[in-house]
Parts: sequence; C-alpha cells; structure tokens
Amino acid sequence: MPAIPPDRLSIGTFYNPHLAPFTLEHPELIDHLAIADPPDADDEFFPLIQQQYPLLLHDYLGQLSDPLSKFALDRARRLQERYRSPWVAEHFQCLHTQDHARSLDYVFPPLYTEEFLSRFCENAAVLRDAVQAPLVMENIPGFFSVKHAQMSEAEFLCRFFDKTGCGFLIDIPHIWLAAHQRDVDARQYIEDFPLREVVEIHVAGIEYDCDLDAPWIAPTPPNDDILRLAQSVAERAPKLRAVTVDVFSPTVTAQQLEESMRRTRAAFESAVVVAS
Repeated sequence: MPAIPPDRLSIGTFYNPHLAPFTLEHPELIDHLAIADPPDADDEFFPLIQQQYPLLLHDYLGQLSDPLSKFALDRARRLQERYRSPWVAEHFQCLHTQDHARSLDYVFPPLYTEEFLSRFCENAAVLRDAVQAPLVMENIPGFFSVKHAQMSEAEFLCRFFDKTGCGFLIDIPHIWLAAHQRDVDARQYIEDFPLREVVEIHVAGIEYDCDLDAPWIAPTPPNDDILRLAQSVAERAPKLRAVTVDVFSPTVTAQQLEESMRRTRAAFESAVVVAS
C-alpha cells in the first residue's frame, strides 16, 4: 500500500466515490485521500483507489467527551487495519448530550472547561491505544459564544496537546469562521494556537449560507484568504505532513475538485516537510 512520503508535503483530498474515475486519472493532482465513510461493498473503484493512494482515516469514530463503547473502539480498530492510515483523525466535537437523549450537530465544539479537557484527554488516549496509531484532533468552529467556558480555545488546545502528545489537524475554514463570528483577524485569532503540533491542514471553500444568514463551508474551491491563512500556518508548523482539500459531498463536480486541487497545489508547490 502506498505511503505518504517523509520528505515532501502530501497534498490530497477526500474520497468522493462518484468522482473515483477522475481521481484515478489525476495522480498528478492528488497525493493522498482521506476517507470519511467506508466504501460501499459494490464500489468497483475502491480496490484501485487503495492500490494507488495512501489513505487517511477520517471517519466519525466517537464523541471523545464521553467514554467510547467497545463497539466504537472495535470499529475504529477495524477501519485502521483496513486503511493503514499514518495517523487517525477525530474532532473536538459534541454530537449528542451525555445521556444520548438529544442530538446536536457538527458545529458544536466542547465547552472549554477543566472537566471537558480531562474527558477529551482520557478518551483520546483510549482511542489511540485501540487503533495503535498516532491520533490527530481537528478543531471545530464555535458559531456562538458560550458563557460557561473557563478558558479560551487556544488554551484548551495547548493543554490538550501538551497532555496527550496527539497531533493537531488544523481546519483553516473552521478558524476563519470562528474569527469571522468574533469580528477579529484570523491570524490574530490563532496567534496563541499550538501550531508547532500541526500534522495536517484542511482547506475548503466558504460561501454564504441562506439558513445561517452567514458564511459557511461549501464544496467549492478555497479562496485566496483561506489559502494565505493556510500558508501562514504551514510556515510555523515543523511537523506538517499533509494538506487536504476538505470536500466530501455528492454535489461536488470534477471541475470543482480539479480547480480546488490546482489552487491548493499552487499555494504549496514549494513547501517541503521540515523534520521536527
């Protein structure tokens, strides 16, 4: 199975099954693929995809604010055995309440409190031990402020990575959205983030969302603001190994994916992995 090269930045995207033929025909654009959902049993292209590209496990494995069930840990282990991902990704997200009586949504980060920090540290270690691979954690944008926070997002992230030794998967559109909602400059917003722990960067498009009446992530090419912010992070990330175009949608077209990859590659074409 192909591996992500240790001496250069890998630039890839998510596996979109309906674009599998395009993906297989453009290895000059795509170095790796992140896998959000297991491929269907009748996906005739996936065996070729797995032969051609390194795969990054980026499925929903569990809500790390709560203990993971045996089923969740076994599933994560099986997925990692199948993909042999160089690192496994999960999010700082809360999808459901602690009693599982209410479902939330992808946009909810944890409360930045001592209790939630302890929970995430403990459960991240359990997940990492189960998959027997490095774990990277992705930041989630807060669409509104929560008064119960005991620390900033930056402090929460710094303390989490210091305690666990996990890697940081920094989602640049999430950063841009969080800064936009607070009406601050995105570079200023991440000034105290633990960028030295960044292993992977996500970039994506941002468009106006009618339901939110605000900008939100879209399956469109990343704009110049997103790419410039990603470049500024890369300059401060000695552990950086990969940049991933985060577009996983049945509506994305081959033309949109091609433009996304070309824009991203152009922004990082001279980047070289710096040994930490």
